[in-house]
Amino acid sequence: MNTIHLHSIRIKQLVTLALLTILSGSVSAVTTELTPHIYSPYKGVICDKKAGFCVDSFGISMAFTQEYLGDEAQKEIMKVIDSIGTKNFDTTRYSLSNGVYCDSLKQGCFKSRFNDTRDVKFSDILFN
Repeated sequence: MNTIHLHSIRIKQLVTLALLTILSGSVSAVTTELTPHIYSPYKGVICDKKAGFCVDSFGISMAFTQEYLGDEAQKEIMKVIDSIGTKNFDTTRYSLSNGVYCDSLKQGCFKSRFNDTRDVKFSDILFN
């Protein structure tokens, strides 16, 4: 009887694992294309293939850049930071390749660095 019970538990574990694998695969497949070069792998993260970095609500993210754009992209953004100097490079304020400007301290994205009209689509993905 114990063998049957253990077998039943093992089958339930395998079914659960299979469902989690399927669900995690479908979650990662839900990518929102914002422009031809900019996409959101999931809410809270935006990646810009043309600019070569990914961001989250805190700013430019080395971890997400590496995860979604690869090691080379992370190395390139680190070169830029190193050339400017870490004290002078502000990862909380940045412009994407389409001109949208985001400021993590203000928790918002704007039409451009010089236009304070809020970009609702980008702001909602990152900050809401």
